Amino acid sequence: MMLSLAGCGQPLQIGAPTQIQTRPTRLPSDAALPSVTATSVPSTAPSAQATSDLNATIPVEPTLEIEPPATLELEPTSAVTLTATLTPTVIVIPLTQLPETNQERWRAQQKDRKVNDPARIYIAKSSTTLWWYDPLTSQSVPIGTISGEFPAQAEFTLRSVQQAALEVPYRINNDFGLTAISEAVRERMKAAGYSQSVEAYVLRTDDIQPK
Repeated sequence: MMLSLAGCGQPLQIGAPTQIQTRPTRLPSDAALPSVTATSVPSTAPSAQATSDLNATIPVEPTLEIEPPATLELEPTSAVTLTATLTPTVIVIPLTQLPETNQERWRAQQKDRKVNDPARIYIAKSSTTLWWYDPLTSQSVPIGTISGEFPAQAEFTLRSVQQAALEVPYRINNDFGLTAISEAVRERMKAAGYSQSVEAYVLRTDDIQPK
């Protein structure tokens, strides 16, 4: 069978496939509609489950409980003995120097004292000064001058001048012709405790020789 194609000289155009329109099937009015499950949308307020989950994610630090120290109970019969080592305290008490007597002060001026027992007689070939040491003022006071024989009861070196000397006993206003010595000297002797006699001295020179 021959088919004639009339195309007015134009090529054959193949169009798009024809859309097949499907009519919707009409369900009977009494048919039940399929059930559709609606998706629940969470409300803005957090649910109890969300709050529980939130609380579960927050770390809670454990509470540190410190127990009070145990009380040490001692039995009534027990005794605690504490031994303390005590360092003895050394207290240095300086010795109180006793005051020297006037006689001791005079003796302190004599170095290398040598006692002549009995007293030794010396001769002064020229006038020689007789001295007395005042222990209250530490001064040597001239009593007067003597010459001739005189007793020497001791020999020593006078510390103040480092010179040899002889100790001569003198009865105030009686011996060696010295019967009217200075009143001031006698008062000084009395103040020092000497009213009858004193231990005087002379310095050794070439004019003084033993008898």
